[in-house]
Amino acid sequence: MDILVNAFGISNAGGIRVFDKLLGDLSINNSYNYHVVCNKSLEIDNLIIKYASLKNIYFIVVVNKGIFYRLFYENFTFRSVIHKKNIQLVYNFSGTYQFFLDTPQILKIQNLLFFCKKLDSVYFSRKYYSLWLKQVFLKRLILKYMLKKSIYIEVQSDHVIDCLSDFVNIKTKDFFVKNDFDVSKALFTKPKKYDFSKKIKFLYIVGPHFETLHKNFLDFVNSMIYLDNQGLNFEIDITLTSSQLAQSSIWDLSLNSKTNFLGYISNNQEINELHCDNVILISTSVIETLGLHVLEAIRDGLIVITPNESYADSVYGENVVKYDLFNYGSLQKTIMNIINYRYSHTDRILTIQDDLIKSETSKYQSNHEIFDRVVSQQK
Repeated sequence: MDILVNAFGISNAGGIRVFDKLLGDLSINNSYNYHVVCNKSLEIDNLIIKYASLKNIYFIVVVNKGIFYRLFYENFTFRSVIHKKNIQLVYNFSGTYQFFLDTPQILKIQNLLFFCKKLDSVYFSRKYYSLWLKQVFLKRLILKYMLKKSIYIEVQSDHVIDCLSDFVNIKTKDFFVKNDFDVSKALFTKPKKYDFSKKIKFLYIVGPHFETLHKNFLDFVNSMIYLDNQGLNFEIDITLTSSQLAQSSIWDLSLNSKTNFLGYISNNQEINELHCDNVILISTSVIETLGLHVLEAIRDGLIVITPNESYADSVYGENVVKYDLFNYGSLQKTIMNIINYRYSHTDRILTIQDDLIKSETSKYQSNHEIFDRVVSQQK
């Protein structure tokens, strides 16, 4: 049986790593042939080289010429590909749905920005009405229609279903909660060592879209300014360049002397090197579907701090350290509570790691399970 995998539009670091895991999973089972449509990029090219020897995966590389070209390609050119390759199932890994196909489709949701009431409230409270229309509402109209047409939907966590239920009738949908993060015990490392009498390092991982509202970068910046004024001995590792931050109205230049500007991080080895002793990872996002950078930090034994939002409980577990969103005072207080804690952080880190393993192993572990189920319902 032949399956069309639509990975058109996958480009950011998190998406590439999940795509890499998907290709690894697909390569294990030879019961299906996969025709993978993806856009041309250096990262995609490297993955094609990595999996070039596999006999059941065929890559169709397309130059992405913009959103309208993508819509045309997915809704019309796909029909030709489906006919020529005798495709019997379309797996929309990149989160879009084709309106003019008769072939059964699975829609994977990897982005909740357009289905989050909490984020809506942020735009409205700041009176960013036109920005909301441009960045959220118009795209929501299209994606909401795609959701309404979809029957089979793959998500990464239960909270995604809850968010979608605010916008579509989920009773008509068949959801598959799929594990996208490898929780093999061999990959988990021991908790890092923390001695807060020495310099602390705060790690903030974000892409070039760091100024968008959902990343809530201001919470992090304001907390760092406060801690600096208090004379705390720390430095910052951030995955942006000094020029990117120099042009930002959010960043405070007084933090430059304490900051290591890392720029884009492209591979696991670089990330692992950042996950060292005395490092605290901070995430300030209003919403995440998964938050791969947080999961990787937990797996590597770091203390992590996330917003006190439902997605954090759903993905990272109730034992993860949290602060109140849009309250940098809460964030700096949380940091100081960690620093002033008289006992070892080892037990809590181990508990959070165990929570993560239990949560992820309760989900579908492979796409083959999902494909088999959908295909069986077509017979």
